[in-house]
Amino acid sequence: MVAGAKLILGYATGTVSVLSDGFHSLTDAASNIIGLVGMRAAHMPPDADHPYGHRKYETLAAAAIFMFLLLAVLEIGRAALKGLSAPAPLVVTWLSFTVMIVTLIINLSVVRYEAGEANRLNSELLHADSMHTRTDVYATIGVLVSLTGVWLGFPLLDPIGGIAIAVVIARAGYQIGRDTSRILSDRVMIEEEDIRRVVMSVPEVLGCHQIRSRGTFDHVFLDLHVWFPAEATLRHAHEVSHVVKDRLLEKYPQIADAIIHIEPPPYER
Repeated sequence: MVAGAKLILGYATGTVSVLSDGFHSLTDAASNIIGLVGMRAAHMPPDADHPYGHRKYETLAAAAIFMFLLLAVLEIGRAALKGLSAPAPLVVTWLSFTVMIVTLIINLSVVRYEAGEANRLNSELLHADSMHTRTDVYATIGVLVSLTGVWLGFPLLDPIGGIAIAVVIARAGYQIGRDTSRILSDRVMIEEEDIRRVVMSVPEVLGCHQIRSRGTFDHVFLDLHVWFPAEATLRHAHEVSHVVKDRLLEKYPQIADAIIHIEPPPYER
């Protein structure tokens, strides 16, 4: 509804900034559909072909949102440059302001709710989409400024507003692309020293190394090697390793699984 109202107004009045904001809202709607599909796929249980689960489908959905933002930037930039090179007569009325203010209120409500749920559920996809919708809020505010300028007799503020919207969207796209690329490239999710600090808090542990973590922000896989005295029995070392694992899970509840390899320290081999 928000996207439709802006696009109809933009085409009817020939206002580049309103039309650009409409395309932005349209990509937001499309990303919501992608998000629903991605979240459904991400929460399927592990199976024989996906023993680590399907959580990266959520990351792929966030990457798709990035692609929609990129398309929006290209379309908005094209329209804005056209407006600068060949300005057309614009029609700005009280209806223009009414439509933009109503859609602004709607988007503010969506951002507040979605950002709150993203924090509560620790969902990277909801966080990415709330950032996308937040850029829609900034864009709409920019459009209102542009419309005011056109109303006062400065028509060039319309394409300039479109360019400003493209910059805001590009910034949000960069942030989303950066976060999703870190996950897809198996970037470290929990710092090695933080893990080592928890492990070394367990008595009888002599050290640890080869600490690796990967996954998503709320679903981390961890593996590491833990050193025990060479004379320790396998049963006892195994029991202590469970204490290590329990402390790690207590400190970092986002850890879905931790694999601990038991070995003597290098100087006792």
